[in-house]
Amino acid sequence: MRLFPILIIAGAAVLAGCIAEEDKNDVTNEQGDKVNDPTVALNGFWDGQFDQAGDLRVLVYNGNVYALDETNGYYGTVLLNDDTSRATFALTAYTLTEADTTGNQYVADGPSEDYNLSGLLFSSTADDDTLVGDYENDTLTGSFLLEDDGTWSNNSDLDNLAGKWTATGYEFYVQPLTGKASYKGISTDGSGCTFEGEITLLDETEALYAVSLIERKNCAGFNETDASGYAAVNADGNLEVYLRKNNDLLFMIFTAPVSDTTTDDTTTDDTTDDTTTDDTAV
Repeated sequence: MRLFPILIIAGAAVLAGCIAEEDKNDVTNEQGDKVNDPTVALNGFWDGQFDQAGDLRVLVYNGNVYALDETNGYYGTVLLNDDTSRATFALTAYTLTEADTTGNQYVADGPSEDYNLSGLLFSSTADDDTLVGDYENDTLTGSFLLEDDGTWSNNSDLDNLAGKWTATGYEFYVQPLTGKASYKGISTDGSGCTFEGEITLLDETEALYAVSLIERKNCAGFNETDASGYAAVNADGNLEVYLRKNNDLLFMIFTAPVSDTTTDDTTTDDTTDDTTTDDTAV
């Protein structure tokens, strides 16, 4: 007589477990909107151009987009329709107000303009994808092309970030700790620019790290507190950092620490034993 209630309870428990598992696996973007699996599959670093000119570097992560070219920083969202293999980008471009091309520090917080992009996703090779399409804003229309750089599947490890990373005029120190790494950045030109925060893992099977900025001060731009973003080691071994606070963007690139590995000098004894040969003729 108790079997039916027990089955109901057991069934409810299984259902609740399934719902909890589905909720756990839900992916949302920074705006809190749910992101579908095809869009998540776009996660990665992309290189490309607008109108076949210049250089455009793009990070896509869980439906959000960070991008940088010679004149603007970009932030926004992307959605991929799996039925049509078409990606729709809604980006806002912010004019670069600080572009230190030698120190690789770029601040984008100037006048803004909306960009709408529509692109076709297709596989250019067995491992890499290409996005090609058109864009428009209030004043321009044109084309764009992006190619996946293939680094997304690189593993991430906080120990791999340890050391002093450098850029012209800057040093970026990373100290791995338990479950996180602390960092401190300083200028070396006497300007007094400093910044500090923490780095944590997102998924050790992927290249991206999460970055929190506690404070950045006395710098030419982006003097903010409590900002967040991402970092990754790119194909050249350099550390790329993407940070955002409201409508302000900061992009930084640092060269990898010099290895402390020293090569032991090995002394080779080139002395050759003299061997006396008796050449006496018989």
